[in-house]
Amino acid sequence: MTTEIAVINRLGVALAADSAVTIPGYDGGDKVFNTGDKLFELSELYPVALMVNGSMDFLGVPWEIIAKEFRCTPPKDAAKLSIEQWMVSFLAFVADHPTVKPDDVSRWQDGLIREEAEGLSELVRDRLEEVAAQDGNQNLQHILQALYTETMKARIEYFVQEPTLSSLEGLAEKDVIPTVRSLVGELEDGVLPFEPNDDQREMFSRLVTQRLLKDLDRLTATGLIICGFGGKDLFPSLCAVDIDGHVAQKLRYRQSHNVTIERGGDTGAAISFAQTDVVDRLLRGTDNRFIDEARKFIEENVSQSLAANFARLNLRIVKSDDTEISAKDMGGHLGNLIALQFETKFVRKLTKEFERKFKETIALMPKQDLIELAEALVSITAIERKASDDAGTVGGPIDVALITRSEGFVWIKRKHHFNAELNPRYMWRRFGLLTKEESNGQAQS
Repeated sequence: MTTEIAVINRLGVALAADSAVTIPGYDGGDKVFNTGDKLFELSELYPVALMVNGSMDFLGVPWEIIAKEFRCTPPKDAAKLSIEQWMVSFLAFVADHPTVKPDDVSRWQDGLIREEAEGLSELVRDRLEEVAAQDGNQNLQHILQALYTETMKARIEYFVQEPTLSSLEGLAEKDVIPTVRSLVGELEDGVLPFEPNDDQREMFSRLVTQRLLKDLDRLTATGLIICGFGGKDLFPSLCAVDIDGHVAQKLRYRQSHNVTIERGGDTGAAISFAQTDVVDRLLRGTDNRFIDEARKFIEENVSQSLAANFARLNLRIVKSDDTEISAKDMGGHLGNLIALQFETKFVRKLTKEFERKFKETIALMPKQDLIELAEALVSITAIERKASDDAGTVGGPIDVALITRSEGFVWIKRKHHFNAELNPRYMWRRFGLLTKEESNGQAQS
């Protein structure tokens, strides 16, 4: 994981990214490297940058390679493109990149199929012992198949209600399921812990298809952030998407942010990506983890308290038609209602007020303060992780850059894997520059 920050106002946008890259281990342990590159200049001519978080490759090819190849082949009419159009051009470049080969796409889809099967197993495992104890006379294999079937139906119903990813708009289940059926057939052995019948095999294929069309919350997803100045823009903009794969000749992605700085309205913002909890507590007064736990606490305690007190006082809840509502059901309904009010009326008001004050201050910041704030927000997250039981998923050197309309993209802090003074031939090949020693030698001759 990582933490990345964009601090943006009318003068420009300051970007900061840590260097920690987490590689999942085969034995369950993760390996963390503190030298990853996540911030890139996306164009040699135009003030546009790219930040990457989450998975550091796409179908096996590092994003760094893709980004630097794109930088060498600017899009058509680049001088006229808005930042959102730069994102569209970059995604089109990714879609046509040699990375996207049928075999690579199939391997990625195989991984999703196995991931869904593992998820099903976890859901079924939680209920298997309970159901087996209740129906002790039934065959365990029969119970297992029934639970899998029931769980698959529930997940299909859930995904059917979800909107299709915008990047896959126009695709339907019938367009994708033939390929999935074929892949499921090839991976059938061991994917499910029983020999599925035709109906169960088709149901699993439907489930995987629906997930391909709807769900993007996976460890293999990458966050892409493109920001800077479009060709005709007086003020900077930012566009971000989450992307993780390829389906039916289309990329799987969804837009997560689209920020445009204008003369009026919001003229400043600090936006965090990937691990956002520490920055959220600072900029919004709280984070989603606290909100979720508080909502859960309210729901459970209101329900339990109502049921316990109604039982102690021997009270009943009777509707106008003389039908009775259990205290437990009423407590659950009341708990949900109070938790909803807590989140919508109290939390949103609190966070909105915190954000408003920060935005007003950021809107007035000079360039140097934008830079310092961006770096500090990444640094404070790294320090918090270091002081906790975290495995060090935020850390390493912090790369910092600033993009302005006049100066373009400039590095403020940047780690590098080689010293320019030790590589004069590279500097000459790349920039036509001579080292100090070579310049002095030419002058003396």
